[in-house]
Amino acid sequence: MKKTLLALMLAAALPAHAQMDIQPEDGASLLIWTDRGAHTEFMEYAAGEFSREFNVPVTVNAVPPMDTIKRLIQDGGSAKVGDVVEFEHDLLGAALAAGVLMENLVSSDRIEAEFTQGAINAAKDAQGVMYGFPVMFNTKIMYYNKDLLPEGVATVEDMITFSQDFSNAEENKYGMLWDIQNFYDSRMFVSLFGGYEFGNNGTNPQDIGLASDFAVKGVQAMLELKPYVDANSADVRNPQVRRGLFAEGKVAALVDGPWALAGLQNSGVNLGMQAMPSFKGQELRTFQTVRLAGVSSFTEYPRAAQLFADFITTDEMAMKRHEMTNAVPPVRNVMNELSKSDNEFIRAMVMQGAQADAMPGIAEMGYVWQPMQAALSQIWDNGGDVKASLESAHNVIAQQIQMQSSK
Repeated sequence: MKKTLLALMLAAALPAHAQMDIQPEDGASLLIWTDRGAHTEFMEYAAGEFSREFNVPVTVNAVPPMDTIKRLIQDGGSAKVGDVVEFEHDLLGAALAAGVLMENLVSSDRIEAEFTQGAINAAKDAQGVMYGFPVMFNTKIMYYNKDLLPEGVATVEDMITFSQDFSNAEENKYGMLWDIQNFYDSRMFVSLFGGYEFGNNGTNPQDIGLASDFAVKGVQAMLELKPYVDANSADVRNPQVRRGLFAEGKVAALVDGPWALAGLQNSGVNLGMQAMPSFKGQELRTFQTVRLAGVSSFTEYPRAAQLFADFITTDEMAMKRHEMTNAVPPVRNVMNELSKSDNEFIRAMVMQGAQADAMPGIAEMGYVWQPMQAALSQIWDNGGDVKASLESAHNVIAQQIQMQSSK
């Protein structure tokens, strides 16, 4: 009820997306929850700029984004919680089910017009209502050894050609390596020709696209790499194993995320970075995890909180966040500027971010991981029939969703 009343009061006070007419409540003060380290430093900078412009005191606390929604659910209403909190978008469904976030009432039109489609999808609920304020994203890119691949890799077909002479399973040498049985990684093949997790941009759990003809065709294409990545998928499940082989020069190209950057830079490899190569004339569409800011339903100052969440997603603040944290914001104008960067990592993230899809944020996504891991393992390691294996995964996912919905 509190959330509904606050939303109605705020909506009534706001002309149609005319931020210049919105003023914070008298006596407003805000508590912001953001990530540790450089992200806290950026938020303290943003808080100072906001305070100068709007005369609102802002306190910044470091709370891991994976914990903010849980803390809102557990402590909201009984303890002081963040007025604006940052969290990974796959937690949005849980937040909305618990009623701990307000709708984005000040900048949904701007986000629709200026942000990437992945970020837009990530910020919305299943009905298309925008709740989040996208601030940054992560996705996987290709790291490569310049001593082995001086110009990188334009296509997977080129990688296969290179691997014909380079790969040797007995010596643990592979042209290209990724976490094969992890759907988060191998999804780029499942989606190659149009396979998908759930329909309607990942919001309709009754429409599962993981065993469609498109998904089957994508996984069959993935198997063209099998002769050159002839490893048991369980043996390369550990990221330290994959990164270790890359550091030893036994892997020419490694699919990994930004969290691997520092270690790979210190590995001694002549390191290159790029977006994923094309395959069969199609983009390899990786998953994208979008970090969102959200306004707590428990805030006493909804106007000030909405203004702050909007403030940190402006082009100016998005670029400042990048400068201070190395994060890439999902704002098209900013990404266009960053695409000209001298930093290979930033260029790779920007390019891959443009061809990445937001991981479905609905709770039913939790039912996908284990069945798809089993299917991918069966296909890769045991030569299982692609269609039958994917249909088995589909059936398990559908059954779990049905059981959950009938409770």
